[in-house]
Formats: sequence, structure tokens, C-alpha cells
Amino acid sequence: MAETIQVQKREKIGKLHNRRLRVEGRVPAVLYGHGEDPVHLIMPADQLRATLRHKAQVVQLNGAADGQALLQDIQWDVFQQHILHVDLLRVIKGERITVTVPVHTHGTAPGDADGGITEQVLHEVEIETAPAFIPEELRMEINELKLHDSLYVKDLAGMPEGASFVTPEDELVVHCIEPSAPVEVEGEALGAAGAEPEVIGESDDEKAEEASEG
Repeated sequence: MAETIQVQKREKIGKLHNRRLRVEGRVPAVLYGHGEDPVHLIMPADQLRATLRHKAQVVQLNGAADGQALLQDIQWDVFQQHILHVDLLRVIKGERITVTVPVHTHGTAPGDADGGITEQVLHEVEIETAPAFIPEELRMEINELKLHDSLYVKDLAGMPEGASFVTPEDELVVHCIEPSAPVEVEGEALGAAGAEPEVIGESDDEKAEEASEG
């Protein structure tokens, strides 16, 4: 079930008014999509933060706007402490939407015991699914991942029925690789780096001293 957020209509727009809203603990938002006119809204910051803590991507709007909406874009301040603005995309019942889902590994790779290092290179994927079936995560089981083995998007578990990947299925997610060999620095190179520079020719002071002696 989608998280519920009570929204009000935003009568005034602009930086000054939006800044005042944030001081009052409210967040400016805009709802758009499906050919309808955009609606400027106000969302309670505490309800929005609770929704984000629960990892929800689709919310149920009540009040000045009704129906479900996708949290399309959330703008934060530079310190990632305060929400500045939210873009909401209308969701129609029965339609499929594109969402980003985190990827987590499960298990222990046997390749680690053989001296390998398990490295996860992709931490989230995009999928297309019905709003009611958005998963909290997709899992990559690595209990059979041996040294030099790789696993790809197509190997992920936890996809909802009827969902499909937007991220290419052949994109690498995790692999078990040999550790990189340490770079050796030759002693001669170190010695050369610490040696005094060679003096070529006489210095100006030496030339002046010889001239005075002559």
C-alpha cells in the first residue's frame, strides 16, 4: 500500500515564497503528467521524510490532489539535509512505470577463499513495473561465485511478476577478481630521486671568484 501524504494547493510560487515554506517545515512540489496541467502543491516535510525512510517511491496524495504519484525527482540542499523541491508524476491505475531499485548481494563468494576479491560494480538498476509491485531491493546471490566469475543484471533475483529490466541485462553487477599486484618501486629509482642534482659547469660565484683572483 502506498504511503499517504496530505497536500495543499500552493497559491504563490517563487524563490522567496518557497524559502518561507521550508522555514515553516513544508516543501514545495509540482504534480504533472498524462497531459494534465501542472498543479503546484505543498507537502509536509515530516510526512515526506517518513516516506523516504520507508524507501517508498509511489505515494497516495490526499487533499488538493488525489490519487497516486511517483516521486520523480527530489532536490536537496548542498549538504543533503533539507528537501528543497519535489517533482511528482501522476500514476494511472494499471500502468507500468520506470523506477530505480537498489541491488544488494547475498551470501559469501567461494572465490574469496581462493584469494579473490568480490567487487560489486552496480548498486542499482532501473525496472519497469506496476506501482503496486515495486520491490524494496533486488538480490544477487553470490554463494556460487568463483574466482574469475561474473554475474549480470539478468542474474538478479526478486523481480516482480510482469516486470522487466530497463537497465541492459548484460550489464555487469558483481565479479570475483584477483587482487591487484602492488607496484614495486626500485631502490635505484628511490636513490636517484633523493640524490643531489649534478652541477654542470661553474657557478656564477665561482666565476666571479676566479676573475677576482686573476
